[in-house]
Amino acid sequence: MASGLSKQKDSKQSGSYSGKEQASNFLSLVEEISPIVALDENNIVRFTNASFRKEFKLRFASPVGKNLFNLLKLDSKEEANLRENLHKALKTKLQNQEFKKGKKSYGYSIFKFKDSLGMILKDITENKKLEKKIATLHTQVLASQEEERSRLARELHDGVGQLILAAKLHFQAYQKSEKEHPESFGSGLGLIDKASQELREIYTNLQPSSLKELGLEAALSSLANQIFPIQKIKVKSEFKVPEKIPQEIQNQVFRILQEICANILKHSQANKVELRIFSEKDTLVVSAKDNGKGFKEKEARIKSTGYGLENIRRRTEDLNGTLFLESEPNKGTQYVLRIPLKKRSKEKV
Repeated sequence: MASGLSKQKDSKQSGSYSGKEQASNFLSLVEEISPIVALDENNIVRFTNASFRKEFKLRFASPVGKNLFNLLKLDSKEEANLRENLHKALKTKLQNQEFKKGKKSYGYSIFKFKDSLGMILKDITENKKLEKKIATLHTQVLASQEEERSRLARELHDGVGQLILAAKLHFQAYQKSEKEHPESFGSGLGLIDKASQELREIYTNLQPSSLKELGLEAALSSLANQIFPIQKIKVKSEFKVPEKIPQEIQNQVFRILQEICANILKHSQANKVELRIFSEKDTLVVSAKDNGKGFKEKEARIKSTGYGLENIRRRTEDLNGTLFLESEPNKGTQYVLRIPLKKRSKEKV
């Protein structure tokens, strides 16, 4: 009998010890998981685990009884936001909130139990850095897309647009006098065909079709002779393009001169034009001069509704070149572009 009582007693002691051990293990687990703090309704700390004390470097014996905000020492904006969320949490559970402390970011959730608030925190600094990198990449992608759209717009404006303009001039001349310009109608149709071909080229590599077929010198000569004589403008051209210059430079120089010619036709009222391209040491020099009415550059840039001068500048800058522009009312206009070749000579053509 005594032996049975003894076994029952040992069994109870064993069960009691097991419960204490389980409670101890649970408390150890709570101490080591994410930072936890319990607060009363006035934000006074009732409990913190070891992770919380370690994370926020609380060196004194116990933070219990102290105000949470005196412990965290947040800036005014972050503190105001956290206070508001703690107040809201008295009525409803809040999840996935954030605050910053110095260079660190913390995510937290607040829940109510009995007459206290519990807050579980997590260091999300690395996550925020990753989010920032992703956002930066997204911004770069959008910027790249916008740049590509602008490039396509320039190609359409400077390529197809100028061909259509030239075709229009031929058609207008033919309409005005079939006898004086008997070939203009056919020339206009030919330019429309070229514009159509330009569009097809844009679908591939955005390279001007005439440039691809003829080479830069011949393409520029063709350009000048297509558009100026029909408007009774005398053109003097001298093109000495170095061999084996990168295709990118050829494309851009063609587009730049195309835009300059279009500007002369639209705005200058000139009757003489001089076009030159030559190399000077490791620099390609592009020069265009007319004897037209000229303009004040600042006013032209303000009034411009198309790409015009800004487009010429951008293309020049894309080639690391410089643009010199001289124009005065009634004294004509001169463009001089200087484009470095040495740095790009090793690039693929």
